Amino acid sequence: MTQVNDIVQVNPDRETFGACMVVVTEVKSWGIQGYVQSAGVDGQQYIRLKSGDFEPTGGKAVWVAP
Repeated sequence: MTQVNDIVQVNPDRETFGACMVVVTEVKSWGIQGYVQSAGVDGQQYIRLKSGDFEPTGGKAVWVAP
């Protein structure tokens, strides 16, 4: 089961954020909310994903954005 701070990967078929790694910030009944951290860009880009639109990687984020 996916938990907060887990790292998931977005389905590569999605037009935006396809194949990106996402840090989970909230687990919902329909899927997850999380963010993508981009190199050289201030802040994070937030995303909501339905359960079929991501796969768990088994990784955990050690340092998370405040």
